[in-house]
Amino acid sequence: MTGGPEITSWAETWRVPRHLAVLAEQEREVSDYAREWVARRDGFEPSPVCVLRPLAGAMDLVSAAFDALDRRFAALWADVVDDVESALAGLEGADLDASASAALLHRDVAGAGA
Repeated sequence: MTGGPEITSWAETWRVPRHLAVLAEQEREVSDYAREWVARRDGFEPSPVCVLRPLAGAMDLVSAAFDALDRRFAALWADVVDDVESALAGLEGADLDASASAALLHRDVAGAGA
């Protein structure tokens, strides 16, 4: 997996969901590769007398396992993304509230000295 650029400011935190989408795409690519190249029956079926021929059926199980992994990952990952986006919205709201409070405090303190 490749890492994305670091998030170095508050405004950049909304890039987190895009980074999560990149990770989800990488999982799909790994599973697609495994289904196409790892779970191949043809390597075990070169001839009717191949001693490894019985393993061909196991490749169907391997492929099914990657299908199940994709479904499970997608469901869990959707929850993670939703939770991260919700947390970011909460943090942004708290930041805006703190900024507004700080502005009021600054106004009151500056007004007290006048």
